[in-house]
Amino acid sequence: MKILTFESDFNIIKELILSGEILCSPTDTQYGLIGSALNVVAIETAYRLKKRDQNKPLIVLFNSVEKLKKYGVFIPEKYENFLKEIWPERLTVILPLNEESPFKTLFNRSNLAVRIPAFKPLRELISETVPLFAPSANIQGEKPAESCQECHSYFKGQVKYCIKGRSTPIPSTLLSLIGSAPEILREGAVSIETIKKRLSEVRMRK
Repeated sequence: MKILTFESDFNIIKELILSGEILCSPTDTQYGLIGSALNVVAIETAYRLKKRDQNKPLIVLFNSVEKLKKYGVFIPEKYENFLKEIWPERLTVILPLNEESPFKTLFNRSNLAVRIPAFKPLRELISETVPLFAPSANIQGEKPAESCQECHSYFKGQVKYCIKGRSTPIPSTLLSLIGSAPEILREGAVSIETIKKRLSEVRMRK
């Protein structure tokens, strides 16, 4: 496994993503398997590497709310200010997809788990490439990798590149905005109290 860094190898990383390669990478939470979320072969490879149930979605990272809209992720008007204010943050949000969204076909879903990560190098990478899928770097059911060494142990040469960096064992908080009311599906790096407070503050200003 070749070790890269965002500081020294940004252009190499960019070209690898655009060519359909999958890399282990630090995110704003755990190490993830990152690749082009618009490349069906890369998506299928990520599922195979992780031995992941096809019914379990992959988190997709964006660099802005505008980029979310560009790719057909629907943001309900009542939540748009909340999302614009809280992101970038370690908060993953499930949102519906418009009919024209490429992700409806790529992932065979009507909704998508998305995040604008609180990790600037990833946002910069997305701004120069495409939205990135970023499930945790592990075999399904195993502890997420926290280093390039652990990524290598899991994937044993099947992932050729790893970006060196820091990670945390704490996952992102998972919030669903596809129902009639917000629903927190997993508490993680952002507390339930913080999310409730920010949602309430946005509503009170209207």
